[in-house]
Amino acid sequence: MLSHKWTIVFFVFPALLIYMYVLPVPILKSIYYSFFEWNLVGSKLFIGFKNYSDLFGHDDVFLLSLKNTLIFSLGCIVLQLPLAFLLANLLNGRIRAAHFFRNVYFFPVIISGTSVGLLFLFIFHSEMGLLNMIIRLLGNAVFDKDWLSDPVFAIYGPIIALSWQYFGYHMVIYLTGMSTISKDTYESATIDGANSIQTLFHITLPLVKPFIVISLILCLTGSVKAFDTVISLTGGGPAHHSDVLALHMYNTAFVEMRYGYGSAVAVVLFMLNILFTLALSAFARERRA
Repeated sequence: MLSHKWTIVFFVFPALLIYMYVLPVPILKSIYYSFFEWNLVGSKLFIGFKNYSDLFGHDDVFLLSLKNTLIFSLGCIVLQLPLAFLLANLLNGRIRAAHFFRNVYFFPVIISGTSVGLLFLFIFHSEMGLLNMIIRLLGNAVFDKDWLSDPVFAIYGPIIALSWQYFGYHMVIYLTGMSTISKDTYESATIDGANSIQTLFHITLPLVKPFIVISLILCLTGSVKAFDTVISLTGGGPAHHSDVLALHMYNTAFVEMRYGYGSAVAVVLFMLNILFTLALSAFARERRA
């Protein structure tokens, strides 16, 4: 059956049709609508690149959300990936209940982003939050404050929440990579006198690099388009200090009913994802060469 191309096309076409309708078509429509002024109700007015010029020239909230998105992405990478790699290396060794801890660390991944946001809302809450309760018990009342209303800390709340949710996901990716390394390689290194640190940096890390690149791309693109955790935890406040591009797109398109302008934000968000993915892929190819 697999030798007949039309048979393959017959079975693949339904899935391809759904894929085209779900991904490429909405992207092309967003690009199309970004050249219009439209409120989803009246007629569309073609305005060319005015939405884009307004974004970069007159929209301070967009520039702040772009900056916050970059901070958000960098923070997620710094918090998630080193911790995920460290835990994967520990669980890849001979420790008791390794499978149990793998399941425990992976469990937050299956929780919705909104639920995670609400969970951390009760951690960072100024009055009944767990963090302030611990601070009061320790007698350090000077550090007791409204964390999510602090313009400096507000963006880091969603970063911590999203990192807690997804570090187990990247841990599983690293465990998969480590499982491909032959035990004979480790045994040979031990016979040659290599300690655990030398084995980690000279055997595990180089052989897991392709999986690290995949993990880095997934972490970066996922954090760039983060939305549900941010809107449920801070809502972009205070005064847009925790606003990110995906939330700004939602607010302009569906709250302010400026669909063309929101589509322009969506296009910028899409191009940012493409740019980061291509840059990381090119960097990985250069390092392998």
